[in-house]
Amino acid sequence: MKTLVTGGAGFIGSNLIDHLVRKGHKVIVLDNFSTGKRSNLIHHKKRNVRIVKIDISKNRKLYKYFKGVSYVFHLAGLASFIPSIENPNKYFKSNVIGTFNVLQASKKAKVKKFVYAASASCYGIPDKFPIKENAKINPMYPYAFTKWQAEELIMHWAKIYNFPAISFRF
Repeated sequence: MKTLVTGGAGFIGSNLIDHLVRKGHKVIVLDNFSTGKRSNLIHHKKRNVRIVKIDISKNRKLYKYFKGVSYVFHLAGLASFIPSIENPNKYFKSNVIGTFNVLQASKKAKVKKFVYAASASCYGIPDKFPIKENAKINPMYPYAFTKWQAEELIMHWAKIYNFPAISFRF
């Protein structure tokens, strides 16, 4: 089985890759290494893992990596509140444009399932915990807003194009 993971050099992505490899998946990792670490993947150097350094927000020619892929785990994105206030354009490009590019390549490749790592930050600052999934959406920072926009984009594609997607609000 062939699986693609964006942001695979990060903590969650690298642990997911470890699990996928143990289950026998051939994995393609797309990461620009802006926050993820190569050291998280070094133990996969000679295994069924192909690591591609690429910025998904700048490269529209992603499709070649998605050919024959069954599952996509889209974990890539920028994830800090204060820097998103200082540079919202960077967060929009990474989290929305990057997601759009990955989504288009996944749709073209006819993947079996698209899994998105959204963010519970879309709820804003909660009054009580745990946050209920049907709580009011209230993104307070550009980071939260761009993650929510990307989630909306994915779920719209799921509805309009019958695209097999799911979103988890970490």
